[in-house]
Amino acid sequence: MELVTVLVPTYNNAQTLQHTLDSIVAQTHRPIEIITIDDASHDASYAFAKAYSQQHTTNDLHFLNLQNTVNSGAGISRNKALQAATGDYIAFLDADDLWKPHKLTVQLIAMKTQRATVCYGAYELFTTNHKKPIAVQNVFEKLSYHKLHKANYLGNLTGMYHAAVLGKIPISALRKRQDWAMWLDVLKKGGDAVGILEPIASYRIGNGLSANKTDLIRYNYAVYRTHLGYTTLKSTWCMMLFFYEQFVVKPRLKEKPHPSH
Repeated sequence: MELVTVLVPTYNNAQTLQHTLDSIVAQTHRPIEIITIDDASHDASYAFAKAYSQQHTTNDLHFLNLQNTVNSGAGISRNKALQAATGDYIAFLDADDLWKPHKLTVQLIAMKTQRATVCYGAYELFTTNHKKPIAVQNVFEKLSYHKLHKANYLGNLTGMYHAAVLGKIPISALRKRQDWAMWLDVLKKGGDAVGILEPIASYRIGNGLSANKTDLIRYNYAVYRTHLGYTTLKSTWCMMLFFYEQFVVKPRLKEKPHPSH
């Protein structure tokens, strides 16, 4: 069985971290390597991660707890964890989100069946209770680099790539949208991402999800201008396409949860 490494950055997540780690431990696939990287939290996130790892380590469930001495951002934190990863596959989960128990199993089956090196999936959105989602973010059966270039269609909490084939893909140091930048690099190297159409994860909506529209413009622009190295003119044109894709096309993939949820 292939080892899957899960990168879990934490920053003041003491209240939600247990549920996040529980959702990884509950996976039907084994073995799993869980690497937490605390970004200089002011709460007990790091201490809790260490205590949790001591209680749950088994022959097929390995933990590594890392810690930054100064707050460095999610990108640098994930990169530090990535360097320590030993898994055949790399997956991501933030410390306030959750996975469905079958998440890794269905992705690995899909990737092997379709001979793909990248996979992602649909996910539910919730505020306080993951059992009562307020929406479902659907996905395409196949996600191309060209489509991802227009807007971020890949929820980082669902993404996984075959590191044994592609190698470890470095993560941008951008303070925000570094996950989008990384998945652009992954798809450029690994080809289309296979989409799991049923929800395989749950995304927690924070209070400040879209409070700062200036940040939305600035950090998305930085993906084109800084990460991809485009000219100012090309980056501006890409942002015009992004706004259409983000606010006109992408919302069509979101729907209300089915009654069975």
